[in-house]
Parts: sequence; structure tokens; C-alpha cells
Amino acid sequence: MTKIYWSPWKHSRIALFLLAILGILGLLLIETCKVKKEQSYFKKKLHAAKLAERGFQILKPELLKHKKPDYKELDPTNSGFIGEFLTPVTSNSGSLSAKQTSINPNFAAVMIQFLKKAKLEEGDTVAVAVSGSFPALNICLFAALDTLKLKPIIISSASASQFGANHPQMLWLDMERELVESGIFSFKSSYASLGGIQDKAMGISKEGKDLLARALQRNHIKLLDPLHFDDSIEKRMKLYDELSGGKPIKLFVNVGGGTTILGTNLGKQVFKNGLITDLPEEVHVPNSVIKSFLEREVPVINFIQIESLARKFGLPQTPKKVPKPGEGRVFYSEEYSPLLYLSVFLFLLVGLYGVTRLGWGENQEDRHLPKSLRAR
Repeated sequence: MTKIYWSPWKHSRIALFLLAILGILGLLLIETCKVKKEQSYFKKKLHAAKLAERGFQILKPELLKHKKPDYKELDPTNSGFIGEFLTPVTSNSGSLSAKQTSINPNFAAVMIQFLKKAKLEEGDTVAVAVSGSFPALNICLFAALDTLKLKPIIISSASASQFGANHPQMLWLDMERELVESGIFSFKSSYASLGGIQDKAMGISKEGKDLLARALQRNHIKLLDPLHFDDSIEKRMKLYDELSGGKPIKLFVNVGGGTTILGTNLGKQVFKNGLITDLPEEVHVPNSVIKSFLEREVPVINFIQIESLARKFGLPQTPKKVPKPGEGRVFYSEEYSPLLYLSVFLFLLVGLYGVTRLGWGENQEDRHLPKSLRAR
């Protein structure tokens, strides 16, 4: 009669294989079951985003009054913030997708993050440059400044690039006035230039310049009228100093790609978005307002390349509806669950111990088998 011998070693290898499969499944479980953790300054970020959303809602009815019937083709969110391709007060070309992406109140939270990174404190004086190119972002900036109780000195450019605030009867200066009159904000521009090339609206028709001038008059904004490019930089810096009332300017914030703010095309390439604290050493930086502040050792927050910023902070590209406050990685970070991680680790550790013990026991049993049947 032939004797059949049971080889436990084969079973220990199966157990080890199953343990490896369970280990892979455990790692997948850990990866897919991440927990959300609130980012720094969560409450202030959410407050600023809600304030920006309120600003959007206040302006929407008036903005939509000036839109054409096919407007939603340009602005799927129907927010009212997307301007026309060309009007008499359009200063230069612009990206429609960047404008669409900017209509998100959660950019106010991004601005809170940059402002806190710059270590500002309540009551600090901040120099600000905005234009009509990104009105929704201007509102987000105002919401962040209000939330942190900072003191802005604002100089605007009245004109706007394509798809910005370029309706002659509803420019950024008009929106700004509406927001102040509604009580949502207590500050607005002290001065405004015509904007565009050389900050003098070069290339804009006489009709366009007249429309811009009338916008300044009806909104009671003083005109910044430079003689040329460098004069615009000098006058802006002088006005910031005068309007600061002797208090130190702790930060300069720019929204958009104004030439006198960033410099020539080289300046636009050198000064990326985000917080900037030093001038680059490897290139000669052309004259600009940003360069002037950095030379004074005043940090700069540069809010350009909007689609890149949106990707960085987990905000949607060209959303189909206006996002709700509290969405995006600027509010939450995803982290591994410590409890789940520990549970999977302990399970694998116990399983490995069991397989090791089984293998040791099998080796002991092998000693009682004929040599030809011992596990190899």
C-alpha cells in the first residue's frame, strides 16, 4: 500500500502569497480612504470666500442687464463677469479661459494664504494695483483684505483686456462703487489711470478714452495721468507713499498683467505668481512697480497666471457653475488615516508572524519524513 505524505510547507507558501495579496489590498484601502484635514487659517479663508460670493451676488443683476442674449456662450456660469471680445474701452488681448476660471470665490482663500504667508498683521498698510481685466479676482482680493482687517491703498486701471470688465457703462470702477454703496466693503480706489499701453490707453480710440474719463468722473476717482511709461511708475510709487500717511507699506499686491506693474514682456516672465520677496539675481529686471517695491525690500504678491494658480490649489478650470465657498485644496488637505494605517500594519505583522511560525513547525515535521519527500 502506497503511503501519501502531507507537505505543510506547500501550505505555508500559499499563506504567504495570500498575505501578500491582503497587504496590497490594505495599501489600496489606505490610499483610497484618506481623511480630510482643515488647512491653516480655515475659518478666515471660508469667511473671505463667503464675502466674495456675496460680492458676486450683489453685482450679478446689474451686470446681466448689460449682456447680449447669447452671453451664456461666453460665461456658462451666467455670473455677469465675462466681458465682450471687443469694446471701445478694451485695452488689449485676454484669455477667455483664464477669465472663466477666475469666477470662483475661493480665490479669496488663496489670497488669505498668501497674505498670511507674508506675515501681515491687523491694521497693516498694503499697496494694491488692480485693473478691470479680472473683476472677480478684485472682489476676492477685497474680501481677503477686509477679512484680515488690512488697510489698502488702491490704484486702479480703468480699462480692461478682452472678456474683462469692458462694458463702457459697467467698468471695474462702477462695480467697485456698487460694492461700497451696498456696504460690503468700506474701501475703493483712490486713483485710477486709463490703463492699457504706457498706462495712457494708447491704441484706444478717442471715443474709448472719453468713455474711460467719464467713468472716473461718475465714480469720483482721481485721474493718474502719466507722461510716459517710467513716469507712470514714479507717480504710482509717489502716490502710494503720500496716501500711506507716513505709515510703512508692508506689502504690495497686484492682480493682472499691467505693463507698468510687471515691466516689459521680460518682467512678465520673471515675476511669477505668488509671494515674491527678492529680485532675481540672474537677469536684469526692467523697471516696474514690482521692482520698485522689491528694491525697498517690500514683499509682493503677484496674482497672475490664474489657471496655473487654480491647478495648484485644486480649484476647477472654466467651471460650469460658480463654485461654492469651501471647495478646493486651499481649504482641505488629504492625509492617511492613522488608525487605518496602524490597523493594516498590525494585521500584516500578525499574519507574517503566523506564517513564520507555520514554516518553522513544518520544518520540524519534515524531519519525520523520508529524505525524498522533505520540503525543499
